[in-house]
Amino acid sequence: MAESKFKVRPGIPEVRDLWNRLFRGLKAGTLDGGDRALAKRLAKAVKHLARNPRHPGLQSHEIGKLTERYGQKVFQSYLENNTPAAGRMFWVYGPNRREITLVAIEPHPEDSKRAAYDRIPLSDLPPK
Repeated sequence: MAESKFKVRPGIPEVRDLWNRLFRGLKAGTLDGGDRALAKRLAKAVKHLARNPRHPGLQSHEIGKLTERYGQKVFQSYLENNTPAAGRMFWVYGPNRREITLVAIEPHPEDSKRAAYDRIPLSDLPPK
């Protein structure tokens, strides 16, 4: 198994709360079907992200509109493909070397087209 190059951690409180709820529930076996599926997709995506942020299945790319708004590069990666309202995780490098911080987990923002990235809540981005 490939070794992780990055430590991936939840960032803003909303992501931390979701992360903790999903992974505790998955371990305890208390999640409903939708949350269980999301937890498994998120776990798989985080493993790929930790090993290689450019993993082909993640389709990671910078979101210029969010980078401009927050003054640091913000990336989007897929949680899944070919699914309506497919999940996306948004992340930044840092704050420490070899760290990636998840700053949002959302349905694909293009679902609502206009001003879609304005809805991504990245209020507490870690400092660069």
